Amino acid sequence: MCWWMGKTLRDSEDALLKKITVANYRQDPYYARIVKAVEGLLREKGFVAPLELFIRMDLLSPESVENWRRGRIAYLERVIRCNLGKASRILRILRMHAHDLDLKPSLTVYKRWTKDSRPLLRFSKTGDHNIEDAYARHFVSPRKGSFGAGVKDVLVDSTGTHMTGDQ
Repeated sequence: MCWWMGKTLRDSEDALLKKITVANYRQDPYYARIVKAVEGLLREKGFVAPLELFIRMDLLSPESVENWRRGRIAYLERVIRCNLGKASRILRILRMHAHDLDLKPSLTVYKRWTKDSRPLLRFSKTGDHNIEDAYARHFVSPRKGSFGAGVKDVLVDSTGTHMTGDQ
């Protein structure tokens, strides 16, 4: 390997290790992919859910999400196709980008899809409150007609089904 290739790789790794701030998050290597996924989700659904973002970024499969929702997987981070540092970084950039778009944060309750008892689902192995909230925080456009969605309000019932206030 050439010395300059090693330097480039180290520089990329160093960039990823830097703390994400309001001042630098737009320069992050994941920013463009996040923006593209957010635009598509807002246009199609009128809201952005971190699970949907990870699916759009091909870091989580819909089948894995379904297995987690049915209680077959103990916690979602177990099946995310990236390391937890990258997942955390993506969630942080999403939060900052959503703020710039004036999206309204909305915590969503995720319960297991079962007929009887419906316990809360866990996103992380540790169950840390901040991590759980980051995954459960959806972002909704407060403006009617934003991104072509025509959404007044998005309500989330206990099954995770999204309904607009227009229904």
